[in-house]
Amino acid sequence: MSTYIKRLVDEYVARKRAKVQGPGPWSQNRWRPPAWESSERRTLAEVLTQVPNYIIDKGDDGGREGVSYVNGVVMFTDLSGFTALCEKYAESDEKPVSPTGEKSDDRWKMSSRGVDALTASLNDYLGRIVQDLMCANGDILKFAGDAILTLWQCEESQFPATIDRVVTAAIGIQCKMDNYMTEVGVNLRVKIGIAVGCVIFYHIANDHERHFGEAGQTIEEVNIAQSSASSGTVVISPKAWDLLEQKLFSYSILESGYVEINRRSSLSKTLQNLMETRDPTKSDIFNNGPEPECLRLTQLSKVSERQETIYRMYTNQNVISKLDACAELRWLSEIRTVTVMFLEVHVPQEGDQEILSTIQLAFTIIYDQMTRMLGTINKLYMFDKGCTFLIIFGMPGKKHEDEPTRALKAADNIMKDFHANKLQASIGITTGRAFCGIIGHPQRHEYGVIGKSVNLAARLMSNYPKRIACDDTTRTLSNLDPHDFIQLDYIKMKGVPVDNIHYEYKIDRRKDRLFSTFIPPQQIEDDGGKIIGTLKPCCMYTVQHSHIILTV
Repeated sequence: MSTYIKRLVDEYVARKRAKVQGPGPWSQNRWRPPAWESSERRTLAEVLTQVPNYIIDKGDDGGREGVSYVNGVVMFTDLSGFTALCEKYAESDEKPVSPTGEKSDDRWKMSSRGVDALTASLNDYLGRIVQDLMCANGDILKFAGDAILTLWQCEESQFPATIDRVVTAAIGIQCKMDNYMTEVGVNLRVKIGIAVGCVIFYHIANDHERHFGEAGQTIEEVNIAQSSASSGTVVISPKAWDLLEQKLFSYSILESGYVEINRRSSLSKTLQNLMETRDPTKSDIFNNGPEPECLRLTQLSKVSERQETIYRMYTNQNVISKLDACAELRWLSEIRTVTVMFLEVHVPQEGDQEILSTIQLAFTIIYDQMTRMLGTINKLYMFDKGCTFLIIFGMPGKKHEDEPTRALKAADNIMKDFHANKLQASIGITTGRAFCGIIGHPQRHEYGVIGKSVNLAARLMSNYPKRIACDDTTRTLSNLDPHDFIQLDYIKMKGVPVDNIHYEYKIDRRKDRLFSTFIPPQQIEDDGGKIIGTLKPCCMYTVQHSHIILTV
């Protein structure tokens, strides 16, 4: 073995502290920075696990709106089988008993034991992959359901060495985690895309929430690389291939010019042999012994009150509520019926400031509607399906029986406001059961939503552009005027049965007919701002000719 290969392999293996055998990272006591004893500091430690190093390293600048540019290597890890895993656990636990002993409803479709088993299975698998990425110095930017976007920040002069590190880590993940059979018989697969270059970050904010999106040529290339990969493979961009130490790997060049790195390379065999001969009892954080080392040095940083406020605004509000109540985040994990909205904003193709202004304006309009209709902005994505907001109706603390109605009305209002501001959007809305909870690693995780309804909403958004598309469940449960729904032409979509019917929600605004406007419940406050009651939701019916307004 050459000195270079030995150094690269030793460096990678030395940073790893685990093998695939044995309990996963969540089985240990959760890591806490030493000497952080107060509940406030423990809460801060938990908040830092929700935020990427990129935001933490920016300090006070992390709270500013604007555009930033970062050089580095990007990895898009796409995992398949999570939705099937959720469905499998639901099927195996389909006869629950409600606490009152009565016939169960949707809220009790899965018992707490089933949810705990599902959460453990998801995070046991995902946590191992995240740990490998962090051990290779990767910064987990975002979890997108069953996908992970990771960044290795570096100068251009460090591109070759960093790419070697990232590709080696990717091969290690494939060797260990692809074709992973769970205890319920669901096979989990992995495919990985890698690109190198400049990443553009767009930061949007208001007084309550902050989000960031990542874009640019490098993000487009890593998305193409991931799309070109098949399960069990690693594909890198042409630029990354030119900078890679090519003689270390066996490969095949695809028609697109992207390069598939094969696991049969001498380096991957050497790495696998070293991993298999490593004694896990000496430095294995998964086994009984000392607490896991801190894999994220940013969690040990001094944090000012302003910085903590900024980090909390980047964190999902359901998580913040639990942390402020000194509750364990694992109690957030559940299977619940939610209405999911995927909303893609059509942004201009050129001009970073123009793109930022468009996203910020869209965010302001969306947030105002979510505040009114009690929806929750879960994520902003820009690395997969354009500039996309994931919005959930029915989160803890905001659960109502009319989520489908709220979602459709919010979508219609957003479309009207977008049109008034010369913006365009595509919206997909579905209703169904989904896993909602913490996913990731004890030191880096986020609140995510996974399920068939989530996947379908994304596909409706992508396949029916510039419209509000919904599934039949949402249409039926909304109890809105049937004339406002138009059946859509059939489009073949992955994982969607042929007999599924989808609709466009488009209010018939003819002035000669009766139409309704949904008015959500409003809180009543006294002069001191104290909530003293709530107005019930109602519908306002308008007849154009007689100008009669009735409320019920």
